Amino acid sequence: MSIHLFKPADPAKPAFKTLLGSQACAQGAHEAAVRLVTGYPGTPATPAVEYLLGQSGNGLKAEWSVNEKVALEVAAGHSWAGQRSFVAMKMSGLNVASDPLLSIAASGTVGGLVILVGDDPGVYYGMVEQDSRLIARMAVLPMIEPANPNEARVFTRMAFEVSEQTQAPILIRQTGSTANTYSKVQIDEPERLNRKPTLPDDLARYTKASAQDCMDQHAQAMQRLEEAGEAFDELNIVTEGDTKLGVIAAGSVWSYLEECLASRNGASTPHCLRVTVMNPLPDRKIVELLGRCKRVVVIEELEPLIEERVRALAHSNGIKVEILGKEQGIFKPTGDFDPELVELGLKSLEGADIPIEVSAPELGGYAPRKPTFCPGCPHRSSYSALNKAIRMAGFDPEEVMVTGDIGCTILGMYEPFSLCRTEVVMGASISLAQGFSYAGVTKPIIATIGDSTFFHSGIPALLNAASREINLTVLVLDNSYAAMTGFQPTAATQANSNDMVENPMSLYELSKAVRVRRVRRAFPYLTGRLSRILSQAIRSKGVNVIIAEAPCAARRQWKRVIPYSVNPNRCVGLFNCEATCVDATGCAAITRDEESGKAAIDQALCMGCGLCASACVEKAVGRNVRSLRRNGK
Repeated sequence: MSIHLFKPADPAKPAFKTLLGSQACAQGAHEAAVRLVTGYPGTPATPAVEYLLGQSGNGLKAEWSVNEKVALEVAAGHSWAGQRSFVAMKMSGLNVASDPLLSIAASGTVGGLVILVGDDPGVYYGMVEQDSRLIARMAVLPMIEPANPNEARVFTRMAFEVSEQTQAPILIRQTGSTANTYSKVQIDEPERLNRKPTLPDDLARYTKASAQDCMDQHAQAMQRLEEAGEAFDELNIVTEGDTKLGVIAAGSVWSYLEECLASRNGASTPHCLRVTVMNPLPDRKIVELLGRCKRVVVIEELEPLIEERVRALAHSNGIKVEILGKEQGIFKPTGDFDPELVELGLKSLEGADIPIEVSAPELGGYAPRKPTFCPGCPHRSSYSALNKAIRMAGFDPEEVMVTGDIGCTILGMYEPFSLCRTEVVMGASISLAQGFSYAGVTKPIIATIGDSTFFHSGIPALLNAASREINLTVLVLDNSYAAMTGFQPTAATQANSNDMVENPMSLYELSKAVRVRRVRRAFPYLTGRLSRILSQAIRSKGVNVIIAEAPCAARRQWKRVIPYSVNPNRCVGLFNCEATCVDATGCAAITRDEESGKAAIDQALCMGCGLCASACVEKAVGRNVRSLRRNGK
């Protein structure tokens, strides 16, 4: 298939930017004249949408959608009207979007549709360690994987061309190591496309009205996959060596392989196949490499997807070659790779004993720390109030089921709160709580959920619970942002956002519309009042929703902050106090004075929430007006 590629930048007048790999994908989309950008926050894909939000205007619309499913569906409608669309999400978000993904893949595209997915080998950013290459195979979708930021830009531009030529959505996979790598990237001016929207009129393609239509769409999707594989095949590169050894590597691992080979002065060079197209895999080039070798090592992160295909091709083609990889235990199917591990893989190829155990790096002499809320975070006050409310209602927190949810709210599982016991997916706290109720749990059940997560997937779960009159308390921790992923807006955010919401929604009104038993709002820093409200809800029948409203402490723009300080004459010392402020709050602004052993408060970190003052039984904590801070306005 002949693909008309974009005109490259003038080499005589190069322009450069230093970009992250995820931003470079966004730059490639911008140069391809994309007109719509959608997504939902999730590291390592977040910077791609943030970058294009900064480019919005002049025909480019960018938005944070309420969830990944909606983001993909909006982009698909835009594509079916003939316009170019770009969607970005992390691997867990691709799960959310998988329902429309498979259906859209079956129908295909009109305008170019490119989907960036960020995988997280090593689980640096939380959630399931997932290999999205398997979803590409399931969805019958082409997938490519750049190895560095400059490739990310070029491959994304190419992906839009291939998407329109083959009418297939294109998946671009980046792992954390490539998405979060800075590099000098050559850039070009955006293409100029002036397209009028068109309306699709093909029921056999855009609906699932009959079994025959669905089977036809499946066959067409497989044809598009084959055509896209041919169009992208030039990105799969075979380099000849001078031995009977071979290496097959992909993605960021290829960059590590290049680094290792470059450092082997005078050593023999194996034949190498760089796999860029993850679906469909380059069978012809794999067979070509296998035919030259007696032994081949396959180096890939997570699932042995390429390795399994290599073994199958060797068997079906009658090629006698020893294939090394995860089946022999050389590599593990979990975690991310580094140059050291790739080098050990090369040594195993050359005959070193296997399996090779890689020793864990020695940890420094640092004190262990668990994740915690920022100083002044309203969620810290909310969980303190919840702990107190459970006791006020006559229960021990250990006998009360508290389900947690994604985002900052899940930090309630750590000391000093030790409340949240579950974390599954966005919005699952409410659904899980209903399941515990059905299981016969008679003690109070409490679901905690953040505002962004509530809009993402919490509303259907709340509707379901309310319709069944479950005895459940839902604590919505509303700080106005998707704070853990970088302060992106929610559907209710009204200010201080890079993506202003024109018609902000109301958590209170939405909860009332679901017809729960009672909805209350509270200011979390007033922990006494919030405790009383929560205690009443815990003892009540039906679904009760409590919305703890206060802006994110790291984002709020209060005109002044009056920190708290410790009166050393009243403080009895952290080791002498039975209910210390540190144990009660876990606030990072509270430190220990090395000379006296008494509590002290870092005036630069303290946000003046007052939780430590309410926790101090000695009344040794009070406002320090002399340390008042202003924000410069």
